[in-house]
Amino acid sequence: MQELRMYLEFSRKAFQRSAAYRFDAWTRLFSNIIFLFMWGFIWYGLYAGKEDVGGITFEAMLSYIVISQMLQGIHGAGTPLWEIQERVRSGDIAMEMMRPYDYPTRTLFSDFGNILFHMLTAVLPLYIVLFWLIDLQTPTSLLQWGVFVLSAILGYLIRYSIELTFGLFTFWLIETGGVEDIFYFSISLFSGSVIPLWFFPDWLEMVARFLPFQGIFFVPNAIFVGQLQGEAMVYALFVQVVWLVICFSLLRWVWSKASLKIVVQGG
Repeated sequence: MQELRMYLEFSRKAFQRSAAYRFDAWTRLFSNIIFLFMWGFIWYGLYAGKEDVGGITFEAMLSYIVISQMLQGIHGAGTPLWEIQERVRSGDIAMEMMRPYDYPTRTLFSDFGNILFHMLTAVLPLYIVLFWLIDLQTPTSLLQWGVFVLSAILGYLIRYSIELTFGLFTFWLIETGGVEDIFYFSISLFSGSVIPLWFFPDWLEMVARFLPFQGIFFVPNAIFVGQLQGEAMVYALFVQVVWLVICFSLLRWVWSKASLKIVVQGG
């Protein structure tokens, strides 16, 4: 219990820090709105004159994009990959290791504080208004809402595990521009953040199904718009849990190895 209170304090401090730099939240929100309109107009053009594409209506697709951008806005409030890499390069990570807490857990709870502030002050107000003004497809039952929230949380934890693992690779690689490019390319393509997996060519969809990234955005988005229901929804949640266990276990293994290898560059 004492340990939990310590980590919750990190969440509180992160919330206060975000409140002190609230302009950052609004700039993130502005960027999120730009991408929302950009992808909305792109899909509007692709659907021009068509009631549906591949059995997916424009209303469902627009709802998919809106909820995806909302989740991306929430994810964006977490610790970015470059910040983790910079902590390793500068040697700040060594100070973290000397303190009486677990660095990956501290990072997660700090992210919770940042995300909570970002959600309350920027994301939720904007998207509540959007869903009120625009006739979008939403969950039709409390169960669907609950499963969506659960899936969204699992998706964030999968991303957290993968992103922190990629960041810790800096212990061995020093120059990690290529690693960063691979991470963001994989997230943007295989997570289904802007293009749902059901529009992928068969071979690419098969590749995506065997990767953890689909659990970050595609699964919660598809549950939200009702494209995953019944047994398919339960199976998708099961796959998310399996990937979370794998990714988190990999993170803990990489962290245990990184703890034994401190490389300080320029400091």
